[in-house]
Amino acid sequence: MTENEVLAWIRLQRVQGIGPVLGRKLAAHFGDVQKIFSQSQKQLVHIHGVGPKMAGNLLNSKYREEAEQEYLKAESRGIQCLPLSGRAYPTLLKECADAPLVLFQKGPLEFSGNIALSVVGTRKMTSYGRRFCEHLLEEIKPFNPLIISGLAYGVDICIQRMAIKMGFRTVSCMGHGLDMVYPGAHVKYISEILKEGALLSEFWLGTTPQPMNFVRRNRIIAGLSPATVVVESGLKGGSLITADLAFDYNREVFAVPGRISDAYSAGCNLLIDQQKAHLLQSVQQLAGTLNWVSSGYTPGQKTQKKIEASAPELNSEEARIWKFLCENGVQILDDIAISCELTVREAVVVLLGMEMKDIIRPLPGKKFELTPKFTN
Repeated sequence: MTENEVLAWIRLQRVQGIGPVLGRKLAAHFGDVQKIFSQSQKQLVHIHGVGPKMAGNLLNSKYREEAEQEYLKAESRGIQCLPLSGRAYPTLLKECADAPLVLFQKGPLEFSGNIALSVVGTRKMTSYGRRFCEHLLEEIKPFNPLIISGLAYGVDICIQRMAIKMGFRTVSCMGHGLDMVYPGAHVKYISEILKEGALLSEFWLGTTPQPMNFVRRNRIIAGLSPATVVVESGLKGGSLITADLAFDYNREVFAVPGRISDAYSAGCNLLIDQQKAHLLQSVQQLAGTLNWVSSGYTPGQKTQKKIEASAPELNSEEARIWKFLCENGVQILDDIAISCELTVREAVVVLLGMEMKDIIRPLPGKKFELTPKFTN
């Protein structure tokens, strides 16, 4: 793509009154975004949705000058400009009718050829949400998806920090220009994100964080990925907006269920009740729905040699559960009880004892798994 084409897309995005839908329509109508600006005002007003005022805006040379300045400023800061028609523009996002006409990207990441997963949730996450984030990343490691979120407090920064620590590439979608970071406390994580990941925004440099910007940002989070996981959410908030957008884009939505008494599970439970989200029961379920293919490793699997080498001292009931979890990975309470020839009440008592010994740990949905020291 030539520099003139890139400038034309930036200019189109800048024109007052032109949104993503109309901008895409104009580009499709003329077959080349540059041709928009070589039309007469009379020719432009014949296009549905373009009145005299908007036609005048399209031909106003100030937007060309502003586009040129923005391009140069972005280039000087190592920021790429990704027009909608360019090869580097994320393919899945391009499918969304209201996708930004131009994305600004900082970081070396290339979206093509990579699977992705968007993860969002409340800014006031609980220990339940934190444990789930850790479990999710441990289990999807064989598939190595891009982890997409919004760098906000709570679930967003938790999943992105864990992703970096575990070797995932991660993408932060921002609600402001890429010459700043909000919240400021998260500046310290940017260098790690940028090693292999990216910061993304549709906003020009100098655009400050405003509430409506983050609503617009949420559609990028939803559009970049074939699936969005909502970890925890109240009945209102940005994560529910993101889930609704993903649902409207006909993408998969998964919600982590919680107790009806937990305020930050209420939004997830509502999504499930409204049939806007799958009840997320296991990572295998998520991977199967998305047709992910791993590199030959199945989460939770071990060789018998490794099982024997790492086995702790156990009584007979604990040993049966230990072997079952070693061979089958994460399992629900009822299956553990049946397979280990215990009543549910007996299994609960044994599992509690194993949890106190740091051999197993509970997961959402009455599931249990061995702790990492016995699975690595």
